[in-house]
Amino acid sequence: MRHAIATSVLLGMSLATAQQPALAQDVLFDYERESFDSPEGWAMAHTVSASLNLGAGPAATLERGDWRVSAELGSIPHLSREEQRVGFGGYKLEDMNKSPVFGRGRLHVGLPAAITAELSWTPPLEINGGKPQHLFGVALERNLWRGEDWSLGGRLFALRGAARGDTTCSRSVARQAPGSAGNLYGCRAPSDDTLRMDHEGIELMLSRRVGDGRWQPFVALASTHMNPYVEIEALVFDSLDLSELESSGTVQTLSAGTQWRVSPQWQASLALSWTPLDVRRPPQFNSASQDYWSVRVGLGWQP
Repeated sequence: MRHAIATSVLLGMSLATAQQPALAQDVLFDYERESFDSPEGWAMAHTVSASLNLGAGPAATLERGDWRVSAELGSIPHLSREEQRVGFGGYKLEDMNKSPVFGRGRLHVGLPAAITAELSWTPPLEINGGKPQHLFGVALERNLWRGEDWSLGGRLFALRGAARGDTTCSRSVARQAPGSAGNLYGCRAPSDDTLRMDHEGIELMLSRRVGDGRWQPFVALASTHMNPYVEIEALVFDSLDLSELESSGTVQTLSAGTQWRVSPQWQASLALSWTPLDVRRPPQFNSASQDYWSVRVGLGWQP
């Protein structure tokens, strides 16, 4: 992948080995559209999956003009060294282990026609070199059918924004000598990479009230179209890499969990989500489904 960049990296390695004087800085630019199941496409989809703007439980039911606030925290899987081999078609290690969690705050407002609107925001907190950037989500929820105990809800959702971090050249790699065993690709400084995490989708939630109605177990199925776009800014050997990568595809997410009304004002939620993802790695590495799993916890308050 990115053949022009790979050629420049190899040239830089040979120059470093020969201890030639430093050349004037070249600017490398390459655009590639990656297939969704390529190592690069999988890496982007895996990262975007952390931000999926899914519902926290059954469809919200707020009267017109009513509102509530909530917060959600979801786990992010820790990837092994081999799973992080996604650069250059699956050979180069990229630092994908940033934050172990993804969080957001939400404002829910009741609209006419029994629709609930939702606005979400992820604060720009930097963790291990990774930082969300203007990450906002919107959603509309409504009960489509309601029986005595069972109910079926629908949700339309979208998210726009990005995350920045030193993925291509991490701080730990850049501290080592360019061309050395720990820095084969010649990183001279931590990179400043940006991943646009845009996506939109639809979700159906089936739930059942249990006992006095305080417990409400649910299952949900979502279909999400995502269009991740990476902008690289990395200083490698004597070149500035400003390459761009793009991918797009649709994923399905199955969630199961429960919502618990702690009091008239407070409610909590717990869910497990599974997003199947396929990846085609080089022959010497495993080519298999490396799915995204997340445990999500939420807490809401309504006046």
